[in-house]
Amino acid sequence: MNPEAKILSGIAGEYFVAGELSRRGYIASITLRNTAHIDLLASNGKKAINIQVKTRRTDKAKGWELGSKPLEYNKSKGDIFYVLVEIHSDPNNKEVGYYIIPKNTLNEHVEKGHLYWLQGKNKITGRERKSKRRYFRKEEHPALNIEKYKDNWDILF
Repeated sequence: MNPEAKILSGIAGEYFVAGELSRRGYIASITLRNTAHIDLLASNGKKAINIQVKTRRTDKAKGWELGSKPLEYNKSKGDIFYVLVEIHSDPNNKEVGYYIIPKNTLNEHVEKGHLYWLQGKNKITGRERKSKRRYFRKEEHPALNIEKYKDNWDILF
């Protein structure tokens, strides 16, 4: 996927999440690009939360990229969430999927999975794996039971 398409998909995901939150009666505000790890601020009028949006195009990527730095967990407050967004690049396919997951929960699963993956060998070369990129692919984390987070907007407040 070219870099511009990836950026535009990410921006679309943020707007989809903001729109969905607004549709449900919450206050949602997209942050400026210089706000590290927070894409949206949301409130129900009593409580405010931070949201990091990760978007994947279902026809282009099998999972969500979470970056190349170790993912922290058990350090952040319980008011930080990921919303994983699934969209299609075909404008006629208007289906959008959302998974709303506490950041600590997803980070723990992905980081432990990545460390386990690094212990293996490259299937083609037989060399040690070295990739720093962390990805979340639903099928690789059955213990997370990802379906319980699908469209579970109530988890936020």
